[in-house]
Amino acid sequence: MNNAGKFVFRPTAQSSRPVNAIRPIKEYLDEQSLILDRLEKVISSEYQALKGKNMDDLKTYSELKSDLMLKLQSNDQRIKLHPEVDKLKTEYLTDTTIIKNKLLKCKFRNEVNGKLIVFNMQSNNRLNAALMNARDARTRNMTYSGKGYASARGPSRLSVQA
Repeated sequence: MNNAGKFVFRPTAQSSRPVNAIRPIKEYLDEQSLILDRLEKVISSEYQALKGKNMDDLKTYSELKSDLMLKLQSNDQRIKLHPEVDKLKTEYLTDTTIIKNKLLKCKFRNEVNGKLIVFNMQSNNRLNAALMNARDARTRNMTYSGKGYASARGPSRLSVQA
């Protein structure tokens, strides 16, 4: 039979562990710790981008944070449903404490970044309002939105008579 030009499915090599097999709980805890380490690095990079006003990189950091948070959440669900979940309070108490502290640190740093974003937005709005005020000082076409942002509306900005 000629298979030229046709897509043929070939079996792939199977791993020694089935796809849905339950791993030891320690592996999930180690994975959580690694994810949080990566998340902390992304949040630090995001902070540097915000501080340096490098807004082009923020979308990338936001996507990376979302991806890592989904992995963290998924892994957390696996841990909650793990048959050895009771060992988290005894045998793995040190590991869980370290993971919780890393999570708190990430949350705090992310809140700092959020405040920096708000500060940058407010700063940009003030600058925008000041520039519009300077531009429209003669024509008095300034209006304000429901949120208090200044905008210039109305007829031509120049009053020229022939």
